[in-house]
Amino acid sequence: ADAEHCFFFYCDGTLLGVDHAGRQIWSRSLTKEYGEFAMNWTFSSSPTLYDGKLYMQVLQRDRPVRGRGRGDGPIDSYLLVLDPATGTNLARVVRTTDALEESHDAYSTAIPFEFQGQKQILVGGGTYVTGHEPGTGRELWRSPDLNPRHGRNWRVVTSPVASGGIILACQPQNNTVRALQPQGSGASSGAAILWSEEEHREISTDVPTPAVFEGDFFVLGDASKTLSRLEAATGKIKWQTALPGSHIYQASPMAADGRIYLMNFAGDVVLVDAAGGAVLNTIAMGEPGYDQTRSTIAVSNGQLFIRTNHKLYCIGKQLPP
Repeated sequence: ADAEHCFFFYCDGTLLGVDHAGRQIWSRSLTKEYGEFAMNWTFSSSPTLYDGKLYMQVLQRDRPVRGRGRGDGPIDSYLLVLDPATGTNLARVVRTTDALEESHDAYSTAIPFEFQGQKQILVGGGTYVTGHEPGTGRELWRSPDLNPRHGRNWRVVTSPVASGGIILACQPQNNTVRALQPQGSGASSGAAILWSEEEHREISTDVPTPAVFEGDFFVLGDASKTLSRLEAATGKIKWQTALPGSHIYQASPMAADGRIYLMNFAGDVVLVDAAGGAVLNTIAMGEPGYDQTRSTIAVSNGQLFIRTNHKLYCIGKQLPP
């Protein structure tokens, strides 16, 4: 959202913009224009608004799967750059990869990034992280292959995140996390791996995107049910905390006001102290029988927005009119 509009994407391929009164200003169907998504699971990504442009990524297989995907032409993975006011394309860039089968698939979101004074857009999936020029979508650099064994089920759910010019890329299926840094800001300059948590296999995540706060990375391990704070420059573990309860955590962590906010499948909201890792509180926001709640807690103007399976809560002090 910006001061005038909000933008939405739905799994059937509908991308649309509305004004703050709820009036639709434009709508288009990516599946009607470019073909049904060739994905093993239901496709999802979020539109990204950055520096006056709207970005939407679609990373999918290059051939139909389970009857999904167009059969009348090539199936491309691509990055769209759109005019937020009209929804029209400013650029459509095909993103190539040598990934195999499900390793093409990504459910991640394009992320703004700045390196050496140059604004960029990060795209993660298809075994690579790539940096793109805003406005044109032109690829500037590409990471080393993050799937060197060429696994065929290396689909990516997490989005890349960055702090101080360092990018955290989470290998899927609860493999290790790796820190990347572009080797320059020019075209096709490549990227280097700065560090990798090979020795600490519990520092991993399959679904939740890590949070960035006070220059560090906060990695929520959905398999290990731990939250870890990593120093961005070195990967040093500052603390690691076991999370309460028996339910899975797959909603991405949110950082604000010195705390990390988490929610598990049951709708239990957990507050963790960002400085030391202590669990400060656990609040049951779900209802009996809740399961598989995955929505990330949002923060705006000192208020928390918490969506459970059937309700939306706003928590905080009431703002003046």
